[in-house]
Amino acid sequence: MGIASTHIMVDIQISVNNGNEAFGTTGKTITVNEQPKNISLQFVAEELHHRMPLVPEDVIAQVLTGFQDVAARFMAEGFAIQGTNAQGDVLLRYYADARLACQSINLQKAKELMPEDVTDEASMVAHAGELVALAGVQLRPYVEVQKKFHELFATHKPKYEVKGTKEVAYVAKKGTDQTNPANPGTEPVPGSGDIEG
Repeated sequence: MGIASTHIMVDIQISVNNGNEAFGTTGKTITVNEQPKNISLQFVAEELHHRMPLVPEDVIAQVLTGFQDVAARFMAEGFAIQGTNAQGDVLLRYYADARLACQSINLQKAKELMPEDVTDEASMVAHAGELVALAGVQLRPYVEVQKKFHELFATHKPKYEVKGTKEVAYVAKKGTDQTNPANPGTEPVPGSGDIEG
């Protein structure tokens, strides 16, 4: 019997936020975050073995483990791995995401990076390659979820259960010394970043 059950739900936590300077919010807001339960690749191999009984469970586990290393290498070499279903529909794309370390370069930033060469947008564009090199490019692994995977996920009729509520202190911009006057000494909550996707 597999893990799938009508009694297993996606756990979520409610957060009452007291503002985030970076987002320009000062009042209270309410958000939710998933609280996933970890399972091992061995458990996934067990479930796949139920679907493909002719393939030994230990072989499936070896393939799943090996896929991580192979995927990382191909992504680092500039390839996108297409995760497909039996019909050939792309469900997931694994690739290296590229972004500037400073997110983007506007005229002001370009003048800071190359004050003697950049005077206007035309000269900024003319020096685009040098500006990118000076700003720095970050490469990181990225998994993109396609529409077909959303559809597949929905067929399992996911439901959620609230596991708790927490209050989050005011978050000042990084590099500032500000604290929430109503709640001094608090620190920003880690892990409240992007979702990569």
